[in-house]
Amino acid sequence: MRRAHRVTGFGLFALTVPIAVHCLIAYGVQLTSLRVAVHSLAGCFFYGAFTAKVLLVHDRRLPGWVLPAAGGTLAIVIGVLWYTSALWYYNGYQLPAI
Repeated sequence: MRRAHRVTGFGLFALTVPIAVHCLIAYGVQLTSLRVAVHSLAGCFFYGAFTAKVLLVHDRRLPGWVLPAAGGTLAIVIGVLWYTSALWYYNGYQLPAI
């Protein structure tokens, strides 16, 4: 099970490389509006957090709280990306107040 999780994580990382490259080349980091800026910066942060989590899985020298913290950060960033993209789209191009 442990090996399958690692292989799946690395495979997903490999699949995200073309998506990240496409987004950076096609759109870059845009700061035209608050929503776009948050989404753009969160996308960059997501890729960094995702890469760190995949690499941290292999390191046994780190404290036990590091991997769950990286996973939690990743989950929060995914929520921010969803909020500034899909929810915005399905809510008639406006963000609902929290």
